[in-house]
Amino acid sequence: MLDVPHREPPNDIELEQAIIGAVLFDNAVMDRLGSLNPADFYEPVHVALFASMREQWSTSKAINLATLRGIIHEVPSITDRLTMADYLKRLLTFGDSRNAEALAETQRDYANRRRICEAAENIDTLARNPSANLRDTLAMAVSSIDDVLASTRTKGPTRRTADEAFRDALERIAAEDDGSVISTGFRSLDAVLGGWRRKEFSILAGRPSMGKSTIALSSLIATAQTGVGVMLFSMEMPSFSLSTRILTDLAWTPEDRISYADAMAKRISARDFERLGRAAAHRGTIPFVVDEQRGLTMAEIASRTRAEAQRMERAGQRLGLVVVDHLGLIKPSGRYAGNKVQETGEISDALATLAKDQDVAVLALQQLNRGTESRENKRPTLADLRNSGDLEQDADVVCFAYRQSYYLERMKCDPGSQQEYQRQTDLEACRNTLDVMVAKNRNGATETVTLFCDMGANAVRDCA
Repeated sequence: MLDVPHREPPNDIELEQAIIGAVLFDNAVMDRLGSLNPADFYEPVHVALFASMREQWSTSKAINLATLRGIIHEVPSITDRLTMADYLKRLLTFGDSRNAEALAETQRDYANRRRICEAAENIDTLARNPSANLRDTLAMAVSSIDDVLASTRTKGPTRRTADEAFRDALERIAAEDDGSVISTGFRSLDAVLGGWRRKEFSILAGRPSMGKSTIALSSLIATAQTGVGVMLFSMEMPSFSLSTRILTDLAWTPEDRISYADAMAKRISARDFERLGRAAAHRGTIPFVVDEQRGLTMAEIASRTRAEAQRMERAGQRLGLVVVDHLGLIKPSGRYAGNKVQETGEISDALATLAKDQDVAVLALQQLNRGTESRENKRPTLADLRNSGDLEQDADVVCFAYRQSYYLERMKCDPGSQQEYQRQTDLEACRNTLDVMVAKNRNGATETVTLFCDMGANAVRDCA
């Protein structure tokens, strides 16, 4: 192997001096440097200086030789011939506040390049270590690069006057549909939610067999048919099962249904197989993608979402809806190993961040705890969300799937009794209904929407 000479990480000392000099020249420059932080500097003296300057500014103190006395005493001299005080005076002489934003952006670019170099070195070290787990090495590589990608995302202005905010709101209200609102596929649910919204994180939760996946699949395929790009991370259901359920949904009519269980067991007629084939051919080009892998981390989900968004863009499409089935199967980062509450909170925050960073609507499915089973009224509430109040806090929308027929079918009554008669009557009335209970809606009302469902065919429709 060739010896690779040590190379200094990317940096520009004169750029760092210009930024510090600009702040000394005009303290208000600090507000124009955006998210620039001490760790973005390379020279240790500049790291300490900028940290002290930012601390002074955060406490509404002026930034000058007097207020920086602490750092001057801490680092009395730069070289044998240059004291810290003299160094600061020298920086002040060429301070220029006119292009502060551009200087900060360039400095962040250098910092991110150094982070890439550091990540590459760590990856190289692990890759050459035969005892290092390959999957963990790959996960670390994805996570490291994802962190840098997140820090390079374009940031718009965060400070706005009331007039600017009001004008922006009025312009958006008056503008034609810009694709920021995405239909759920059900008119009755759209009437309550307004649809899934880009940059927002929604949760659809429920106990097993309540119809979470049925609603999600029927909804996302209807969304994709409108031309909106949809990506499904299926961590629980294999692709064959997913595809079969979608096909029986697409082929469904009130007069003629195909059971997906029969289709998967190859117990369907040639006519029904032909119907499924026609459904596949007719809708095979819709912008719908399935990523079928269990145990993905949020870094991997974010990375694959970005890649798919770019592929769709090259094809003249736009990714709009990302569905994760389900949240509880996302592999936590290890930062809060063993603490399920903290791990769930971390994942919840990452899903909300993904929605904003990628300008997509994110819908995560979530299993509810068993608390509902011990109650007489088994309709879920926000308190039933597993492990973390962060789910309720981070989500813009929280919906629950509930089927009364599930419990009626399992109720034990004496044959011929009045109770059995009432059970049969109630079951007949709700056998094909599925309630979507909107428990939290940051932008609208909370109410229950009743949909028609044929669970055996994975078909969900508006009751009308």
